Amino acid sequence: MKQNLTFNVSLITSTASKINADKWGESEDSFDKKEYRKSFDEFMDYLNVDFRKKYGNAEATEFNIPHGSIVVNIKLEDNKMKVNAPFLSVPDKNVIPLLRQVAALNFVNLNLAQIILKDGKLHFEYECPMELINPWKIYYIFDEICITGDKYDDEYVTKFGAERIYEPKVTHYDANTVDIVYSVIQQSCDECLENVKSFETDRKYGFAWNVIASTLYKISYYAHPQGQFLNDLDKAVSEHEREDIPLPDVVMRGKEFIQKIKALPKEKLAEDLYYIETFIPPKRRSSLENIQDNFESTFESVSQEMGVGDYMSVTLRITLKFYEMYYYNNLQDNVNAIVVDSMQRASAQPFETAGPILFKAMKKIMEGDLTLDSASPDYAAMITTGINKFMSFFKK
Repeated sequence: MKQNLTFNVSLITSTASKINADKWGESEDSFDKKEYRKSFDEFMDYLNVDFRKKYGNAEATEFNIPHGSIVVNIKLEDNKMKVNAPFLSVPDKNVIPLLRQVAALNFVNLNLAQIILKDGKLHFEYECPMELINPWKIYYIFDEICITGDKYDDEYVTKFGAERIYEPKVTHYDANTVDIVYSVIQQSCDECLENVKSFETDRKYGFAWNVIASTLYKISYYAHPQGQFLNDLDKAVSEHEREDIPLPDVVMRGKEFIQKIKALPKEKLAEDLYYIETFIPPKRRSSLENIQDNFESTFESVSQEMGVGDYMSVTLRITLKFYEMYYYNNLQDNVNAIVVDSMQRASAQPFETAGPILFKAMKKIMEGDLTLDSASPDYAAMITTGINKFMSFFKK
């Protein structure tokens, strides 16, 4: 491997969180004062200031909020909060294996809410008195319902032939965008496999692991897939992080998954390329302090490597860390601008060029300097266009 991986700017150029952090403290204060209804309203505004108006009734006592392929129905009545989220209709066949899987979810994935079977339909349900709706508690109730429901419905539809009770409202990528995404993913897989082969030949399995991880994260960052493709991608990431099997075996499994992605027909990929609304963010809200904490160990290592001119290691380490940051976080725009600017300039460049560019960007983030040195007007326009295109769907 003689040069950096190719970088492609995400289809969604801004992933900044819509969470209003100030409202969290207000919600906690109101709960402590036993102002439970006010606390709930402030909690909803913490998640998204538009939720109550967009999804609530006139009295703001009932809400029907979509999250991916489920809808979370919330009622505030009789001094209780009642939650119901229709999940799946049980099929005529494969009933027993499906119900076994659902029972496992109740014991493993769900701590407060439970999946209930009623008249051949599975629902998430939970209720409690208003005096028990502590913001921390209800966040995790909604989180476990949303994350579990949106993840496993695709899997159970695929594996057991279950049917969704609620058909999600999605906007699929247009044909031209699908063509571009498919082309980028193909190129990314080719780059990955070519470089992994080279590293395996030299028995440099750590670098091979790095390139596979970066490619998995990149596909998530660039294409924002949904549905079963996302489930499979998340599983591959989890498998790639295993430390209980030999590194060469981990690399082999990761390479096989990249080959599987490359072989995926474009029409099949297109099924899982769409925009969709969410209730509970599937990723963390980033902060500069948390990013700096996460970068600290890598920054110390690459600082030493810069000193001895090991630009390949610097490039691969920082590229991985930047993509990893996107995978786990809804990234704020000022940090995003620094990273995208550096990744664009370092894209497919020789390591001697790419390493210093990426190192400078990480150094700026570690020092809290979020000013751009070389951003062009086109980049600012790109962000604006991307945000407007993405948000236009949610204003319909």
